[in-house]
Amino acid sequence: MPRIVYLICISSGACLVMGRSPYLTYIAAIVWGVSLVIGGHFLNGKKLAVVFGLNLLLLYGLTGSSGLFFTLVFLGMPSFLMGYMLGRQKGYYELQKWGFVSAVIAVSLFIALAYYNVGEAQLYGMQMEVEKYMQESLVLSGDSSILKLYEEQGISREELNNSIAMVARGLVMHLPAFYYLQAMLTVLIILELSAYISRKKSLPILIKRPFSEEIMPWQFAWGIIVALSLWLWGRDELTAWYYVGSNLLVILATVTVYFGLSSLAYRWVNMNPRSKKWILIIFIILSLAFTLPAIIFIGLLGLFDSLLDYRKLRSKKEETR
Repeated sequence: MPRIVYLICISSGACLVMGRSPYLTYIAAIVWGVSLVIGGHFLNGKKLAVVFGLNLLLLYGLTGSSGLFFTLVFLGMPSFLMGYMLGRQKGYYELQKWGFVSAVIAVSLFIALAYYNVGEAQLYGMQMEVEKYMQESLVLSGDSSILKLYEEQGISREELNNSIAMVARGLVMHLPAFYYLQAMLTVLIILELSAYISRKKSLPILIKRPFSEEIMPWQFAWGIIVALSLWLWGRDELTAWYYVGSNLLVILATVTVYFGLSSLAYRWVNMNPRSKKWILIIFIILSLAFTLPAIIFIGLLGLFDSLLDYRKLRSKKEETR
């Protein structure tokens, strides 16, 4: 049986689960994305496009235009692009770069259309729904033990409601950052699983560096500077620029923490085996006792490692494909 038939069966089966089983949607979507990427090993661009088109027709029949658009933005285009580039013998980091780029562009289009169609009143209604959910979760009734605990600390119910309203607005205004992070994480999971399957099947190309040798591109530092500038510029009046900057900071802070963990992993790999146990215990205790400062420290570690390259990773002339 031709390989294209196998790929159509696997990818279409994943799409069928996506359209019919909400509880398994994300898992099926990952399987769909991996099948498209791995398909780049065996099919040329035209055949892979045929498979992708058939999958989209199936999804359109199952979920309609809205469901198709959402799936296409968050999963379809990045996965198809990575599979297409794999078929052109591009390496792991080329796939990763363009997978992220396509995900960011697609999510930006999705958010722009969403905000164009959603008015201020609907955004306010969304905020009220989040606020109501948070209040119900905290059981803010007259006999609520949580409410009594806050009252004992001198916090009135009105002050607590105002705080919940601020948190709800913050969550709604930072939905774009969560969308971007979800799309980027999905691309990373699909690519990692594809690389794992490639190694098991002894397929070439998808080879990556160890996690301890990952380093953030130094250009990201400029993104952080821009994000901080926008955040500070609009902070006094909480303008739109403030939320643009804060959304960028949420995304970039997550990226710097990832690469900061890579820097820590590098030190762990090159550490004296006798001291590893005690260093790990101390690190866990400090992270649990001072969680936020620990996260900030790890993020700064990833940022300055990117700028200073004190692991000397960029000085290595080896090129990983």
